[in-house]
Amino acid sequence: MSGDVHYEVFFKKNRKSGWALSEALEDRAKAIKLAQTLVAKNKDASVRVSKETFNSEHRKFRSVPVFEAGAETMGAETEKTGEAQLPCLTPDDLSKPHARDTIRRVLTGWFERVQAIPMELLHRPDLVENLEASGTELQHAVQKVAIASAKDSDAGVHGYVKLLNELVQKSLARIYKDGRDQKLPEYPKKAQFADIAAEIHNRDRRAYSLRAAMADRLRHEKKFADKLEALLDMGDSLPADEAARTFALDEVDHYMAEVIAFDAGRDALLGSCKDLGETLERLACLFDGDHSADALNLAPSAAKRLAKKIKAKEYPACRATIATNILKELERPKRLRPTSVRDEVRLARDLASRLVICADSTLPADALIKAFASRSARLLQPEIIDELLRHSRGPDEELDRLIALEENLVGEANKQKLAGYVRSTLSSSRCESWYVRGDAKPLERLAKLTAQQSKILKGKYPERDKLELAANFDAMGMKIVDESKIMNMVESGDRPALDKATGLLRLATGGALPIGNCSADAQARALRHLKSAVGLAEAQAEDGRAKLRNIQGMLQTLTNMQAKTG
Repeated sequence: MSGDVHYEVFFKKNRKSGWALSEALEDRAKAIKLAQTLVAKNKDASVRVSKETFNSEHRKFRSVPVFEAGAETMGAETEKTGEAQLPCLTPDDLSKPHARDTIRRVLTGWFERVQAIPMELLHRPDLVENLEASGTELQHAVQKVAIASAKDSDAGVHGYVKLLNELVQKSLARIYKDGRDQKLPEYPKKAQFADIAAEIHNRDRRAYSLRAAMADRLRHEKKFADKLEALLDMGDSLPADEAARTFALDEVDHYMAEVIAFDAGRDALLGSCKDLGETLERLACLFDGDHSADALNLAPSAAKRLAKKIKAKEYPACRATIATNILKELERPKRLRPTSVRDEVRLARDLASRLVICADSTLPADALIKAFASRSARLLQPEIIDELLRHSRGPDEELDRLIALEENLVGEANKQKLAGYVRSTLSSSRCESWYVRGDAKPLERLAKLTAQQSKILKGKYPERDKLELAANFDAMGMKIVDESKIMNMVESGDRPALDKATGLLRLATGGALPIGNCSADAQARALRHLKSAVGLAEAQAEDGRAKLRNIQGMLQTLTNMQAKTG
């Protein structure tokens, strides 16, 4: 970026949100194009591009708006006059986990191209030289950090750029100097990692020294996959002394965690996966330390080796990085199983069950629930539901598939939306025709409808939706009853009154009638026969008393069933 002029793009997502600095560019046309793209993607958004000219005499920037679009204008901007301050003050600070993570994020493209990690960059002069020769990579990285730092600060971007450039130059100079002065320990080809780690631990116990030796060893490995194998070999060769062993293992763990924090590094660990579902299966096995799982059969040997280490309660940093990858992959918009919705649903359920069981502070249950709720919402998109119901043999099977989806969804809002799909399918004229006037016998159609209602009542829908759906299935059942006259058929003939009452109650309690008006109608008819003169007389007979006890038991059962629907 030019030291005199640059263009800042500010973005406001909607009226309730605040203005935020999105990017700083040195090209006016690119800045305006970015602003137009942002506002085009967000109908409620507003954007502004300002030209920032640095006055070297007064050491300040002068801001002039050059483009605005959207519902709101930015208004007069308060000039930032605060002093820029960084959390990292010395080159040693760049070796801290948070700083290395920032370096990884702002230089991801370059790291993946050269197949290296931040820890190596901080200890290898050849990598530093490569980065400086790459053109604007380093400059753009500094710019990204400066913009992010200035966003919530009262200091301007330029102040942060200046501080960051000074820190970067000090760090690079130190690495070059340590290399020239041979202060960076080497890793002889035939040396054992255990001997090197023990010697460094006994000499100065400096992580910097051990990391430099490890970086020297990894410079011979040109791909992430080879680096992972080399690091696992180091993990298999640790000092016998407990303190030295812990010292060495901690560094190996963090080196490996940095490799798999990159998408390319994770792919090198997992190997080729046919879809997102297989990626998540392998990540779940690694997190759980299940090295013998079928999902890892076709994975590279590094995956199985790491899983064994995690099973042995080693490599906590790697396990934490795997947990981060799991959440990131779950939140991707891609399908788990692009070729089959039913396979996707099954896999999502299996993953949720497995991960929730082994959830801990590294992979919190609430974060998992949130991720699976988000993925559940995608299963309810109209095109996915259409695919799920495709090739169903009729409305009853469509309801089967929809209702079966409920136990695989996470989140009350998602279950509420599914209830809407069930309600819509049940109320369709096609569904009514199948149940009320279908080819199957009336009792068969009623039994199918009752089975569907039973699944609804056992489900974990929001209470209001559950009761409403149960009532809808009951209403459809009443239409079948009215159309088929099935109750009248049970009551017809010259059978004893108690037998008619028993037959009606068996329909209501045996899964042939939905709970609600259908079962209440059967109950009312049964009581009418029971209280009739003929029924009372039959109840006094010897065999009538046994029938009466059976009837009383069914009436109690029916009362309990009806209580479920309020």
